[in-house]
Amino acid sequence: MPRLVFSLFAAWAASAAEPAVFTIQTMTAQMKYDTAEMLVAPGQPVKIHFLNGDDLPHNLVFCLPGTDTAAMSLKQMEKPEEALKRNWLPDDQRIWLHSRMLNPHEKEDLSFTAPDKPGTYPYVCTFPGHALTMRGELKVAPMAEGLKDLQFALYLGNWQQLPDFSKLTPHRKGAVEDNLIQVKLDDYKNEFGVVFTGTLNAARKGSHRFYLSSDDGARLLIDGKEVVNHDGIHPASEIREKSVSLEKGPHEFRLEYFQASGNIELYAAYKGADTQITPLSKWLHPRWKGGAKPKREHEPIPLVARDEPVIYRNFIQGAGNRAIAVGYPGGVNMAWSAESMNLALVWRGAFIDAARHWNSRGGGHEPPMGYDVLRPTGEVTPALFITEKADVEWPVWDKSKRYDGFAWKGYTLDAARSPVFRYTWHGARVEESYAASGDGNKPQGAPTLARTVKIDGTLPANAWFRLATASKIEDQGNGRYLCHEGNMKFVITAAGVRIAGKNLVMPAVTGTLSVTYAWP
Repeated sequence: MPRLVFSLFAAWAASAAEPAVFTIQTMTAQMKYDTAEMLVAPGQPVKIHFLNGDDLPHNLVFCLPGTDTAAMSLKQMEKPEEALKRNWLPDDQRIWLHSRMLNPHEKEDLSFTAPDKPGTYPYVCTFPGHALTMRGELKVAPMAEGLKDLQFALYLGNWQQLPDFSKLTPHRKGAVEDNLIQVKLDDYKNEFGVVFTGTLNAARKGSHRFYLSSDDGARLLIDGKEVVNHDGIHPASEIREKSVSLEKGPHEFRLEYFQASGNIELYAAYKGADTQITPLSKWLHPRWKGGAKPKREHEPIPLVARDEPVIYRNFIQGAGNRAIAVGYPGGVNMAWSAESMNLALVWRGAFIDAARHWNSRGGGHEPPMGYDVLRPTGEVTPALFITEKADVEWPVWDKSKRYDGFAWKGYTLDAARSPVFRYTWHGARVEESYAASGDGNKPQGAPTLARTVKIDGTLPANAWFRLATASKIEDQGNGRYLCHEGNMKFVITAAGVRIAGKNLVMPAVTGTLSVTYAWP
């Protein structure tokens, strides 16, 4: 599970030169790093243990703030031969640090000094197709400003909960000279309380996160409003935290604490909009450097095709609500739509993360995990259509009605455990089967998806079968057509087809149609 890792240092803890050490691992079949964010101080030494436990090659490339890492990685595919010679490392001046392209199960250590300039420095895997999901951020931020004019008021009493200190008379008052919260102000070991007041200056407007841990009860207030409450009798094993939005400038800080018996521990800290977690107390919690982990809706559940195809029926982005995705061994994948009765998606690399649909289908449409995602016919549309002109716009899925003439008949599995889809169109029976070959995990793996369509029965007049739609289609001869759509290119090979405007079509006739989809 990706984690948010904080590495902090403080001048009073004396270690600006102490290196921040991180371990970044690749997540098997998920196209992600397990560490989504790292936080360091300007000029701090950093050491990263980079471990590639995946079955695909991956690298770790650090860029300057503001770099569009996805666009940078994609641009190198304009000249793939040159990019391959550089081992898929973009020739870009915004890259200031990078690892090798690690083969599966390799590792590498990176040691460097964090940039002096605060900012967010993105990192990314530049292997083709990985940059959209395999990325993170190195955040370079200084410590925040501490408290000013810190005062204390010491009270004596035996409580099980925080009392209303405003109704009590303090035993002693005074200033805290170093402006760090500390509870050992006198020799009292039990049955006392302390109220700290001071000024906290927000360097800029934005979200500020406060942290509190205590033995026994405590609560933290900003401008008279409670932010974090940790009242009651308990050890200081837990750090409670909460974010509030603060305007730029000074704010009233108040922290209330009581000690019943046992250990005397009180930890407070905060993180500004562009700063690290800064302790406000002299005692540092053992986990104060740990920060907080980012929340995830679900743990990832990657589906991996090993010895036979894996089938996943659910809501899939680009294939509709009645999608049937198939992951083939070797990293070639497709999704078929039982709404449009047509091939909707083809992609390579990782298959599907099923986490979004673990409890229900209410989590939305799951996108493919891999890269080089092809949509041969664009939006969810049927392959068969009746028209006198094949270069027209074909119908797009309308949720309020079914496509005219189509009836879904389900699917069975062939000898290779791959699905064979069946439907009827105006009474004619249609059967589609697929087979994958090549290595879809590598750009030079020459992967292909072969599609076989069998039509049995009488078809209407002016019936057409559309194989693809694209902004540009080039006839390369011998039934081979190169299709351009945005930054994507794909090759379709089939006999008896023709270019009709932006469509690649053939007359729909009884018999067998063989089509091959490939990446150039």
